[in-house]
Amino acid sequence: MREHERTGRRVSWRRANPEAYAELKRTWGVIGHSSVLMVLSLSLIGTSLTLGYLHWPGWLETSARLSASTAAVGCAAVGLWRLVRALFRSVRAVVRTRRRGAEGKAQGETVEESVASAATAAGSP
Repeated sequence: MREHERTGRRVSWRRANPEAYAELKRTWGVIGHSSVLMVLSLSLIGTSLTLGYLHWPGWLETSARLSASTAAVGCAAVGLWRLVRALFRSVRAVVRTRRRGAEGKAQGETVEESVASAATAAGSP
C-alpha cells in the first residue's frame, strides 16, 4: 500500500520521486554555474573590445584581444554545453519517473498481490 493511501494525505512529488528531484536540484546548480560562465564570457568580450582603445603596440594588442576573445568563446561553449547536458538529464529523469509511475499504476494490483504473497511466504501475516 502506498504512503498516501495509508495516511490519507498526498505525498509531495519530491518525496515520491527522490531521483528526479535530485537531478532537478543538480540542474539548478549547473544553471547557476553556467550563468556565471556566460557573464564571464560577456565581460571578456567587453575587455576584448576595450583593448582596441588602448594604445599598445600592435602585436601586444592583437594577442591580448585574441586571448580575451578565445577565453570568451571557451567560457560560453563550456557554459552552454553544461546547460544543455543538465537540461537533457533533467528531462530524461522526469520522463523516466513518469514512465515508472505509469507502469506502477498499470501493474499496481499485480505488484501489491506479489508483495502480499511474498510477505506471507516469508512468514509475516
